[in-house]
Amino acid sequence: MLSRADNDMLTQTDKGTPMGELFRRFWLPALLADELPGPDCTPVRVTLLGEKLVAFRDTDGRVGFVDAYCPHRTRRCSSGATRNAACAASTTAGSSTSTATASTCRTASRAALSRIG
Repeated sequence: MLSRADNDMLTQTDKGTPMGELFRRFWLPALLADELPGPDCTPVRVTLLGEKLVAFRDTDGRVGFVDAYCPHRTRRCSSGATRNAACAASTTAGSSTSTATASTCRTASRAALSRIG
């Protein structure tokens, strides 16, 4: 029988845990392709290994994942318009009341996604 500490080590998959770090080295299924039906479709919220993410298809139909919260504006990335034009408008407005869109987060995270592949 496993001790409580061993059981926790083997079952906890949050960021920074031994199993969480192990699982992050491999491909994991997150959702079905049908859940993102076409380019610029509505983003889908996904929780994977304890992390809140947003799955999306860009204008070219490529699938991507970003953190659920915009890294520079700390707003949800799963709401709002999904077009790059909306992104430009919302980021140049400079208003603290403007809503961050999924494409805002996609644009801000494009470099990170390109490193992932």
